Amino acid sequence: MTQTDYKEIASAKRAERDTHLIKEWLIPEDKLPKDKDVLRFPVESGYLTDKEIEITELPANEIVEKIKAKEYTSLEVTKAFVHRSQIAHQLCNCLSEIFFDKAFARAKELDEYYEKTGKTVGPFHGLPISLKDNINVKGEATTIGFVDYCFNPKGGMEESSIVAQMCENLGGVFYAKTNVPVAMMMPESKNHVYGATTNPFNRLLSAGGSSGGTAAHAALKGSCIDIGSDIGGSIRIPASFNGLYALRPTYGRYPTYGTRSGLPGLESVSSVNGPLCASLESLEFYLKTIANADPSLVDPKTSYQPWRDIKLPETLNIAILADDGYIKPTPPIKRGIETVKEALIKAGHDVIEWDPQEHYRLQQIISEFFVSDGGKHVLAVTEKTGEPLFPYMENYGTSKEIGVSALWDLHAERTALAKKFLDRWMATSAVTKNGKPIDCIIAPTTPFPGNPLDKWGDYG
Repeated sequence: MTQTDYKEIASAKRAERDTHLIKEWLIPEDKLPKDKDVLRFPVESGYLTDKEIEITELPANEIVEKIKAKEYTSLEVTKAFVHRSQIAHQLCNCLSEIFFDKAFARAKELDEYYEKTGKTVGPFHGLPISLKDNINVKGEATTIGFVDYCFNPKGGMEESSIVAQMCENLGGVFYAKTNVPVAMMMPESKNHVYGATTNPFNRLLSAGGSSGGTAAHAALKGSCIDIGSDIGGSIRIPASFNGLYALRPTYGRYPTYGTRSGLPGLESVSSVNGPLCASLESLEFYLKTIANADPSLVDPKTSYQPWRDIKLPETLNIAILADDGYIKPTPPIKRGIETVKEALIKAGHDVIEWDPQEHYRLQQIISEFFVSDGGKHVLAVTEKTGEPLFPYMENYGTSKEIGVSALWDLHAERTALAKKFLDRWMATSAVTKNGKPIDCIIAPTTPFPGNPLDKWGDYG
């Protein structure tokens, strides 16, 4: 294959995606804003109706209640979010796969079912939910940023991932998937298929990665629940860049089976799916609903952990990590951490410092895990079309495969460091005022609040 081939395939895929946009809702190029900050454009531009704004500004739990009370129909809600989603995409290039027509058909079916039976399908009845590109939806493509996956398999994926199946069985409506970096292994959401997703707060900045399309879409309220994934910061980084509520759940609590991976078979470090939302209510509603639906019945690597309502004590023990000792946080991050620390102390919480003894080596180990196959899985896909590696992924083309013995040694070292970390956590009971260990560690997600496009690694 030649370089032209991968560009032609990518161009054909973008053209195919764009055929699914709704023409009458497209904003003419000359009417799109030139501003860097477009966060308020959807509600201030006049392109959304008052009713569409009302619907898309609500948290997920309230939307479902209003559908149940017949104040809204599922179709009405779906159209409102589709309209806002399309505007979000025009502003920040956040969508990969688009299937609005299927969403409208699904919403109509849900409305007809409710009208006929007087019952809702489930807790998500009629709720539009967007998915990160790696989450398979039957009949839709999952490129995860690879050119070779644009039309492979032909006709889209044969089965939906478990998390998608559960959301649909609970009444959810899917309408779009969101952009990611190649193989989901970069901290910015850019690939040769769809290009870069920008940050709605400042479009000269990255939306982060790998759930960057998810985060930009959520910040612009193209959905009230956007499902992303995280292996080494892929939910946390973009959530912090886009001012969102988000959670990287503990592995084994929420389903992961059936998603498409850029590093298939990697068991050394596990990816998890989790929500990114503009409201805390939507975040809790999603997490509670999926947990209580018992994913252990359909995903062999999950255990049943129903949602528990826990009453926290009035004061907590909190450790602060302001600096990991290797990469200095920028002034805005330092100021933010100090502001949080002062507020916690003022509120009566017991605040101590955390010493990052294991952090640097654990970071080295996870980086070794990512290329423990010598980059073969990534190279096998990119070489089929001649698509070049981005600078961030050069190590996938230069690393050497490590043997099983060396991999086992890394696993053993990782687990020993995790045990040391846990022991130090529990030992904080010796320095807290109430004699109990810390409840959490607060630390910067990144050294900066945002980075210019293609400049993630320039820390100097």
